[in-house]
Amino acid sequence: MRCDETTSNVSAQLAEFAATLAADDLPETVAQQCKQALLDLLGIAVAGERVGETSHALERYASQSGGGAAWIWATGRRAPPATAALVNAAHARVLDYDDIIDYPQIHVTVCFAPAAIAIAQAARVDRPGQRLLAALAVGSEIQSRLAAAIAAGLGPGLPVMLASQLFGYLSAAAACGKVLGFDATRMLHALGLAQMQAAGTEEMVVHAPVSAGKILYAGLCNQGGAQSALMSLAGLSALGDPVGGQAGLLNACFPEAFELGPLTAGLGSRYESLKRCFKPQPGTLVSHPFCEAALGLMRLHRLRPDDISWVRLRVGPWGQAMCEPHDVRRQPPSASAAMNSIPYAVALALLRGQVGVNDFGAQARTDETVLRMAARIEHELDPTLAAPGSVEPGIVMIGCSDGAAYSERVDVAHGQPARPMSFDDIAAKFVRNITCARPSMSPGAIDRVIATVRELEQLDDLDSFLQQLSATAS
Repeated sequence: MRCDETTSNVSAQLAEFAATLAADDLPETVAQQCKQALLDLLGIAVAGERVGETSHALERYASQSGGGAAWIWATGRRAPPATAALVNAAHARVLDYDDIIDYPQIHVTVCFAPAAIAIAQAARVDRPGQRLLAALAVGSEIQSRLAAAIAAGLGPGLPVMLASQLFGYLSAAAACGKVLGFDATRMLHALGLAQMQAAGTEEMVVHAPVSAGKILYAGLCNQGGAQSALMSLAGLSALGDPVGGQAGLLNACFPEAFELGPLTAGLGSRYESLKRCFKPQPGTLVSHPFCEAALGLMRLHRLRPDDISWVRLRVGPWGQAMCEPHDVRRQPPSASAAMNSIPYAVALALLRGQVGVNDFGAQARTDETVLRMAARIEHELDPTLAAPGSVEPGIVMIGCSDGAAYSERVDVAHGQPARPMSFDDIAAKFVRNITCARPSMSPGAIDRVIATVRELEQLDDLDSFLQQLSATAS
């Protein structure tokens, strides 16, 4: 569908929603999920800084800024808000462990929350907890509704445009505007300024064998969103229809492949963001049903890795993209390639009984036991497994040395909306991530962080709260 400036006012409606939504207006389910998403983001960012391959490069980048009013969560380094937003988001993307809409596969909180937190800290806003809770809801909803707008136009395979990053510029600008108390007009200027920066394709994220793109894209849209809000605050103008206009984001990047209705239908009363997934393991969401199926077979039939003669996966079009090319997926040359590999993830699950945060680094990727198992994993394309509207199912077949063969299919993996993770599940994940990264952080301090997020609207000292995350940084 195409539209022009005379038929679309979706940007103005989104700006009005973002400007007027208050924390007290949120349904309890929405408020709880936003808090859950924040706790999840903080834990994976701190873990990502410690174990991620790009951490040293990000540290060098941050050091060029010369200090500022916002913090890099895992280290306590000070930086300008846009720089802190970029680095914190990149740390949170290092492990591909953050929340996501399952179809279209669009990451949510990581694309805007680091910017909102950095702006809140730099501006030293009053009632930061209430402002952040409202900003989390605004950013989540705009990101999710933009995803819904393109869902019907997507084909069965991987898209060219990187919607998570493209949409993140707008959701980050809106979340930052919410923190700063923008009215609807100032919010619309911020969205327009964000649209002027929006960019991103899948090339450096999925197809390039050695690239930091998978890690950086959320950082870039957080940086752009923060800058857009600050430019709007300074009085720079960009008043138009950045989402639905004749040269708006949707027409420019998804021509003839979007619908405007999902952007505003039930806006403020029905929350699309409740459809997002939380990840119980790192790595691409496409791999999760396959890992769960492999683990189920190992447990059910009491198999050991030495029992396995062959492994075969039946995959849909998205799964095929995460199994090919064979050399990159079976022996990934980078952490990003490993996180995008179903064979590598399944090999880890079969050998170790889990996929963990330490399984993607350079040393882990040279483990000959894992590489030999990954080399045994074949795949076959089954076009009937294409799943418009959801994640493709995972089918795993295992052949054993005694001649037995077993098969398991997982249609909905743990963490998807039909099998959701609870706040307590995310709290347990947070503890695992924090203790991995900060072993000297006391149980009491960890409990205080979790308790503060549970009652986020009561938070009145953002600096003290964030300081707990980096207090034991080495």
